[in-house]
Amino acid sequence: MRTIVCRDIVVPSHRVKKVIGILICWGIPLVSTVLVLLISYIRPDGWFIDLLAFGVPVVLLLNLLLIPFTLLFTRRWKYWLPPLLLLLFSVKPIRETVNYHPDRDTTCDFTVMSYNIATFNPQRMEQKKSNSYNNASLYNWLRQNRPPDILCLQEFYHSDLDDYDNTLDSILRIGGYRYFYMNPVYKDEFKGIFGVITFSKFRSLKSGPIKYGEHYMNKGIYHDFVIGKDTVRLLNFHLNSMSIRLNNSDTLSFKEYISYNARNIYNRLHSGYHHRRAEIAEVQKFIDDSPYKVIACADMNAVPYSYTYQKMRKTLRNAFEDAGNGFGFSYNRFPYYIRIDNQFYDERLQVKFYRTHTEMKASDHYPIEAGYSFRKK
Repeated sequence: MRTIVCRDIVVPSHRVKKVIGILICWGIPLVSTVLVLLISYIRPDGWFIDLLAFGVPVVLLLNLLLIPFTLLFTRRWKYWLPPLLLLLFSVKPIRETVNYHPDRDTTCDFTVMSYNIATFNPQRMEQKKSNSYNNASLYNWLRQNRPPDILCLQEFYHSDLDDYDNTLDSILRIGGYRYFYMNPVYKDEFKGIFGVITFSKFRSLKSGPIKYGEHYMNKGIYHDFVIGKDTVRLLNFHLNSMSIRLNNSDTLSFKEYISYNARNIYNRLHSGYHHRRAEIAEVQKFIDDSPYKVIACADMNAVPYSYTYQKMRKTLRNAFEDAGNGFGFSYNRFPYYIRIDNQFYDERLQVKFYRTHTEMKASDHYPIEAGYSFRKK
């Protein structure tokens, strides 16, 4: 029998193994802990923090992998400490990312849905004219399900040129709504109006615009609805877009594709942060000055760990955090794993359920619906 000697195989020394172990069990968790503390707790002022916030889900996933790895492959408690420390400080961002609320009581006083309808055309960046299939998808959903008592739509489009574009009248009729309010902007090239619109089955004491920004898509409105013996101020707004869209032009080489899209996304994130910071300040004024309980529905174009989200969270509770299930991702496009559509509510109200309707594909967003009840005095 011949003995084969493999001289080319290099077995790592004990010292190398130790360095790798320290890197995995100490280095990565400690760096991740610093990032979580910086983004979720300390939050220094600066748009780069919002940029880093996109990496929080990756950090949380890495932590979930590191903890079982550490517990299984080492018995030394000192190696368990950094991953467990990371887990401790990850409680807040984990709750903002994923939730589990089984067997929620769906009995409520009223329901609210928020939906960026994307002008009934997910390809609106290239062609803003709507698509009849997407219009029909929303109409059929309203027919087959119980329409929410209040329906908040962002990036709404209406035109009288085609029957399927006659969206305002169609939603009023099919949804059984009695009232609506919007701040429309007419665009002659599309022969229609764009804006934010709210449909309601409740009477409104007062409605008006929330004035901020210059882009015709990024608008806000408010309403004081009489619901039973109480009054609720509802805000419906759309903040400046992140515009995280990839240019897939065939004329670009792979190197040009990477370079162009990296610069483009970087510049848009930088610009969007500063716009949203100013816009959310105006929205906050309406919340602070409200004589009534507040519900805020919005396409915030900001992830839960961002300045914009955390600014709202200081004043109001978040419906997904308190009643949602799963991840609640609301954006059906790259990068997919983000929740940028939200409902915030006054703590004097109680959220009974929260749903992300992923079956609705009339837009590149998903509708989010919540049921609310008044807390007994």
